[in-house]
Amino acid sequence: MKRFKLFLMVWVLFTGTMNAQTQMTKRQWVQSNLKSMTLREQIAQLFVIVCHPRQGEAHIEHVMETIRGEQLGAIIWGAHTPTGYVHLLNRSQSLVRIPMISSMDAEWGVSMRIDSVVRFPQQLTLGAIEDNNLIYDFGVEVGRQCKELGIHINYAPVVDVNNNPQNPVINMRSFGENKYKVTEKAYAYMKGMHDAGILTTLKHFPGHGDTDRDSHDELPVILHNKERIHDIELYPFRELFKRGATGVMVAHLLIPSLSSEIASQSKEITTNLLRKKMKFKGLVVTDALEMKGALYNRDTSKVALYALLAGNDLLEVPIDVKKSIDEIEKAVKNGTVSKRLIQKKCKKVLETKYDLGLHNGFRPIDPAGILERLNTDHTRALRTKLSQTSITLLSNQNILPLRSSEVAFIEIGQGGVFKEQLEAFGVRDVFKIDPNGTKETLDSLSANIGDHETVVVGCHNVPRGRGAINYGVDSPVLDFLDRLTSTHKVVLVFFGNPYSLSNFKDLDHFWAVVAAYDNSDEAQTASANALFGKQGFYGKLPVTINQKYREDFGLIVSDPQL
Repeated sequence: MKRFKLFLMVWVLFTGTMNAQTQMTKRQWVQSNLKSMTLREQIAQLFVIVCHPRQGEAHIEHVMETIRGEQLGAIIWGAHTPTGYVHLLNRSQSLVRIPMISSMDAEWGVSMRIDSVVRFPQQLTLGAIEDNNLIYDFGVEVGRQCKELGIHINYAPVVDVNNNPQNPVINMRSFGENKYKVTEKAYAYMKGMHDAGILTTLKHFPGHGDTDRDSHDELPVILHNKERIHDIELYPFRELFKRGATGVMVAHLLIPSLSSEIASQSKEITTNLLRKKMKFKGLVVTDALEMKGALYNRDTSKVALYALLAGNDLLEVPIDVKKSIDEIEKAVKNGTVSKRLIQKKCKKVLETKYDLGLHNGFRPIDPAGILERLNTDHTRALRTKLSQTSITLLSNQNILPLRSSEVAFIEIGQGGVFKEQLEAFGVRDVFKIDPNGTKETLDSLSANIGDHETVVVGCHNVPRGRGAINYGVDSPVLDFLDRLTSTHKVVLVFFGNPYSLSNFKDLDHFWAVVAAYDNSDEAQTASANALFGKQGFYGKLPVTINQKYREDFGLIVSDPQL
C-alpha cells in the first residue's frame, strides 16, 4: 500500500509537471504568434469566411484570394462533392501561415453539406428515440465524419426548445418541445462529438424555438418575459454549460425583456447574460452576419464590429469580410475598440487552434477513398437503427400487424422503397395519387379500390413546414382520405413532419396511424417491417400534434410480433 501511495504521488507530480510544460508551450506558441501579427492580422483571426463551391469558380477564387490576402482565422463550408471539398480544403489551408479553424453546419451529419454521404435523420426524428445511447453513437459517428474531412467545429447541436409549431426555421432541427429531453439528447450528441475530437456549438442562444419568423429573412421578436426565457429557452444552455459545452452560437433575435438590441449585437445578452451571469467560458460565435435578422436597420459593413463589441469571439460570414475588417481596424484607431480587446479575442482563437493541434500545422486530407471512409458499414447500420427506433405508433385498433397481403396501397407523393417493401410482403394492388390531386381524380380512385377491406396509405414528400401546400387544411387529398375512412379500414403512415398530422380531419377515423418522420429509404423500410410485425414500434412523439397525441405519446410495441 505504501509503495502504491508513493507511486501515486510521483505520478501526480509527473503529470502536473507535464501539464505545466504543455501550458507553457501553449502560452509560448500563442504569444509568439500574437506578437508576430499586425493589428489587421489579429482582427482577421476573428473572422469566419464562407465558401460555397457550387457558386462557381469566380466565387471560389474570391474566397481563396481573401483568405490569402487577409490570413483569416476560420472558414465554414457549403455544399460540395467529397473529393472536390477535400481539394478545396487542402488548397485553402495552404494559403495561410496559421491553419484556419475549419467548420461546418453539419447538424445531421456531413451529408447536410457533402453529397453522396449517408443522410442521417434530423434532430426531431432523433427526438422520438428513447435510447439516448443511440444519440451518443450518432454524435461519435458525426464527429468521425467531420474528422475525415478535416472539420474542427460542427455548429451543432441545436438546443432550441421548439414549442411553436409554426416555427419555420428550427422545427425539424430541434429535438422537440420538452426542455428536459432536449437537454439530455443534446448532451448525448454533444458528448459523442467531443469524444470523437470535434468542438461543438450549442445554438441558437438565447433560444430560437418560440418564433414564427425566420432570422435568415427578417428579425424575429420574442415577447416572453424574463422569467419565462430563463425557465424554458435558457434551460438547455444552462445545463449543458455545466457539462462541458465548448461553444455557443448567438442568434439574431430581438427579445425586449432581455435587451433592446439584437441578441448577437447585444452586450447585455452576449456579455452580461452569457459570459457573466451564466459563466460560459468557451467560444462564442455569431450566427451568420449576412442574415437579414443581423442586418436589421444596420450598416452591413459595421455589423461585425457591433457583434465584436457585444462580446462574440468568432464573427461568422459577414457580407464583405474585407470591409468588416476595415471597420474594426478604424474603430481601434479612433479608440472605439481597444487593442487589448483585439489581442484578448485573438489569443482565445489561437488557444483554440493550439488545443485542436493546429500548432503542429495542417496535415492535408487524402482525397483517395474519402467516400468509402465516410460511408462505412457501421455508418449504414447506425442509420438503419436510428430509423427503426424512431418509428412511432399513434393508434392501433387491433389491425396491426397486418396478417394478410389482401390490402390495397395508396402512395401519395414519391415513396418507392415503401411500395417495394409492401410488394415484398405480398401487396399487389397499388395506386398512386398526386398530393395536389383534384376531387374528380380522387373520386375515380375510390371506385378502383374495390372491395379491399384494408387500405394502407403512405404520405410521402411532406413539406418541412407545418400545413404547407401539399397537405394543407384545404387539401382535396385530406378530404378524400377522410371519406375513405368511412368505408375502409385505413392505416396511415406519415413520412414527414409530425406537426402536419394536425391537418387531417380526424386522426381517430384511421384504424392505425404511424409517424415515420422522414421519407428516407431507411424510414420506409422500417415502417413496412413494423406494419407486418417484423419489428416493433419504439418511438415517442417529440412534439404535440393535438390534445390526444401529445409530446411523449407513443404505443411502444417491443415484441416483433406485436
